[in-house]
Amino acid sequence: MKHNSLTIAFSSRKVDPYYIEILKSTSGIHNLEILPFDNPNGTSLTKLYNEALEKASNDLVLFCHDDLKFDKKNWGRRLLNHFNRNKDYGIIGIAGTRYLAKTGRWWEDWSKMHGAVNHEKDGKKWLTRYSKDIGNGLDDVVVVDGLFFVVNKKNIKHNFNNEIDGFHFYDVDFCFRNYVDGVKIGVCTDIRVTHLSIGETNDEWERNRESFASKWKKHLPVKIKKTLRKNEKLKILIGCLNFNDFTGSELHVYDLAKGLRKNGHDVTICSNIGGDISKKISSFGVKLCDIQTPPGFMKGDDKTQVQGPNGPMVMSSQQVYKVEDVKFDILHLHHKPIVERLLQFFPNTPCVTTIHSEIIDLEHPVISDKIGGYICIRPEIRKFIKNSFDVEESKSCVIYNSFDESRFKPYPLPKTEKERVLFVGTIDYLRKESILDLVSETKKNNQELWLVGKKRDPFLDNVTDEHVKYFEPTWNVENYIKQTHKTAGILLGRTTIEGWLCGRPGLIYQVDYNGTIESKKWHDVPEDVDKFSSKNTINKIIEKYTDIL
Repeated sequence: MKHNSLTIAFSSRKVDPYYIEILKSTSGIHNLEILPFDNPNGTSLTKLYNEALEKASNDLVLFCHDDLKFDKKNWGRRLLNHFNRNKDYGIIGIAGTRYLAKTGRWWEDWSKMHGAVNHEKDGKKWLTRYSKDIGNGLDDVVVVDGLFFVVNKKNIKHNFNNEIDGFHFYDVDFCFRNYVDGVKIGVCTDIRVTHLSIGETNDEWERNRESFASKWKKHLPVKIKKTLRKNEKLKILIGCLNFNDFTGSELHVYDLAKGLRKNGHDVTICSNIGGDISKKISSFGVKLCDIQTPPGFMKGDDKTQVQGPNGPMVMSSQQVYKVEDVKFDILHLHHKPIVERLLQFFPNTPCVTTIHSEIIDLEHPVISDKIGGYICIRPEIRKFIKNSFDVEESKSCVIYNSFDESRFKPYPLPKTEKERVLFVGTIDYLRKESILDLVSETKKNNQELWLVGKKRDPFLDNVTDEHVKYFEPTWNVENYIKQTHKTAGILLGRTTIEGWLCGRPGLIYQVDYNGTIESKKWHDVPEDVDKFSSKNTINKIIEKYTDIL
């Protein structure tokens, strides 16, 4: 049923008829019912508000203070629209929090608060903004402030608690009782009021708070995750050491940035930019910024030039300054030196980092309270950072590399005289022993060996076996997979997973820091190979973002 009417209830020591006219003239609602309560003797608000719930002829009941000014007309229509668009909500206010501490103080963690309220007192005016504006959407919260909130009578589980006397803590108690029993509570930011007073605590407030905290101690504290609203876009900075070649971590960043852009987010990559991979990602609308000059910053010889609104400002190189017009919602950082550097540039921006390897120092985690989450691309890495760096399991998770399902999909096996094995990866010391073992094994088994990768170690120059073919690194690696029967690689790398998605079994070498082979084993295509799809991975990444925002 569509809501087109509203009841407004408020208490006042002496009801002012002018205030009633203000409510009528600014709400924009024709079907408006007003229930004013003259309350010279200080009757408890819980009793008056419960009476209002019984008397109200409408499902939606607004409870508000008697000293509000409304900054815009038609605020009532906005309220109705919120409930018509979000039919499962029981309570909507204009200020609240996603976190309720053991103390019961709803403002205890400012970072979890939402909404905004104007204040005016003693000739002074100011805005208390708890969060950014969210258009015509809602932010889910645990409790809302009692100065202005609307109740859908059909969706709440409890009325106000008559055991609470006076004018304090009735709102927190009412909201939390309903929240515990599954009632959805939200905050909107498209309705702005001016409160002609400031919230103050007193002995009555403290008594009610202590009673509330004692009653609900088994349920507190409570924190709910932020959820991205439909069509909400994040401004994301991805930082990595290099972005100019087709190595594993660079391809990971490519897939990550592309996937986030496909979901509509604003993405900037900050790295050593260059090569074909940078050109390819730019075509998707991803912004690129060279690591030598991060967004809004320029390095001098002995000074740091910070790009301000009116041009560069020279500052001491011993300090790091944040530029207000270069603001990201979240950092997603890769590789230890980049994590350390960009955390300095953006010390107050929520951050998540991806750990790509347990055997390369460059990939080891930076331990910092500024990092909200550690993403590991394999379960073994998660175990490693827990045991070696004491990273709490609650701060880490496993999200595998993602792959484009349109490129990596089942292909028929090629009809060739000899079976072909494909190895894709940088030709370096870390893979030397595994590659030489492959050369030997494929020769023994009368197979062809195709090696695709950038040469950073000359050992292949000594490999003259005719069954071995070498190719320069390429973007279109699926074209090689189509022409081969099996894959091989170290650890659980990209080639193995790409091969699985194409229906190829993979030989996985387990190696240590020096590339020494610890074990090797053939692995058939797993039944849950879909977990490596780009869609699945990006969804999990976004969930991680919202978890730490």
